[in-house]
Amino acid sequence: MAVHGFDLDISVDRAWAEFQARLADHISIMVDGDVLAVEAATSDIDTAEGGAPCVQFLIWDTDMVRCEVPSNNFLHPRFALDESGLETLVALGWAPPSDGPDTDNSSPAFCVDKRQNWSDQLASMTVAAFRTVFGVHHPAFLSSDLTGNQLTPDFDPSVTTVDELPLLDPAAAYLPNDVDHLKELVTLALVPMLGSLPERDSDGDIPIRVGSTVMFVGPLSDSLDVQLFSPLVQDISDRTRASEVIADLNRKWSRIKFVLIDDRLSVFLEVAGSPFVPKHLTDTCASLTSFLRTVDDEFASRLGGDLFFANKGGESGTLQPELTMEDLPPELETLLHLDLDVADDLEAVADVCGRDRDLILQLLHISNEWQIQLRSQAVDAHSRDDAEEAAGFNDQVSTWERMVDRLRGALRLVVLPDAKSDPPAKPQPEQMGLFADPTQETLFDDPS
Repeated sequence: MAVHGFDLDISVDRAWAEFQARLADHISIMVDGDVLAVEAATSDIDTAEGGAPCVQFLIWDTDMVRCEVPSNNFLHPRFALDESGLETLVALGWAPPSDGPDTDNSSPAFCVDKRQNWSDQLASMTVAAFRTVFGVHHPAFLSSDLTGNQLTPDFDPSVTTVDELPLLDPAAAYLPNDVDHLKELVTLALVPMLGSLPERDSDGDIPIRVGSTVMFVGPLSDSLDVQLFSPLVQDISDRTRASEVIADLNRKWSRIKFVLIDDRLSVFLEVAGSPFVPKHLTDTCASLTSFLRTVDDEFASRLGGDLFFANKGGESGTLQPELTMEDLPPELETLLHLDLDVADDLEAVADVCGRDRDLILQLLHISNEWQIQLRSQAVDAHSRDDAEEAAGFNDQVSTWERMVDRLRGALRLVVLPDAKSDPPAKPQPEQMGLFADPTQETLFDDPS
């Protein structure tokens, strides 16, 4: 799809090609005992039920690389592989997992062992696994974790130098060629509102978290129109009472369609997609967002049901509650209160965090969550034509953007110490030796 000379598909392909080249280079410089895990970035799954898709690399026996992909026994049910996915991993070069030690691969994960000079092939297999098997749309949706030798450089999957995504003219009319073209127009239209390239789900919709709900944006079936959809309340016990409440809602929010099917209440909005005008979509998103922010436990109780995305550990999914200043870790609160010139001193930032790599990563995650929440509130204020409130939220977004930059700088300072002034690296812990024999336990083995 071309927009002002830009092709989204080509840009994404280039980003993956650049990621593959950087990953191959990184694998080739890792040293004995280093473990690199590259994972699909997800924040709304219960890790007790399983993990996100990932590929892990362990350097053993000086220049051997053990590369592993988790099987369904370790993946969250949302990411469970079907027969086609399992066969694709094997076709790409991974040996299938086994339950016992009496086979060629005793690992319960998909596994392959290669010399480091095969890093190009391992990187190519990794890209194919994320794109083809797990459906990750862009390297920006990946994160990484590196352990082992402290002098080994960190690896950031999301760093690319490819062309920036174009901004659509909000008031221009674009005529989509087909549904896939419309999906890309919708994706680009939402980038300014969300602050990043959104990810589509398996149905081709873009899920956007709003308070206690999720808004799904995507083409309407068998048409070139766009639908905004959100399931709100389920297990409604009194349909008569619910109908009265819905009648009131229809009068108050006249643009939104409230639909009661069996025991579930959902909301719908539609936007014309041919021609497609970006501002029509973002204004409609802002309008629905204003309503969705009023949906809470009290709203569900008025209807005699439960929130669809209630945190009950079921298949409905779970959402984190909105962040509050009272929830801030003391280290992050300290950094917010430091003077700007002091806070920009990376040594001071690292010291406030106790030079603890894991803590800095945790604070980075929280800071990114604040950015997402405040951007959403800025969009909400803008939809209400409250320019002053929107400007206030945007100022807070800038504050958290600076916080992210400082924490990233402190992370680099902690992970990549100055070799000239720092003492020699400590010897590798003994437990890493268990990987010297690839027939023994692996990164995914259950110690129990």
